[in-house]
Amino acid sequence: MRCPHCNARRDRVIDSRDSEKGAAIRRRRECLECGRRWTTY
Repeated sequence: MRCPHCNARRDRVIDSRDSEKGAAIRRRRECLECGRRWTTY
């Protein structure tokens, strides 16, 4: 994944869980370069 804020490629998954209906997996990620967080599905 690329960070949507600084475009770096280094990130880590902080939290991973199923969405409410189980159709997708929700992941919280943190950029190892700028430290900002975002969610992917």
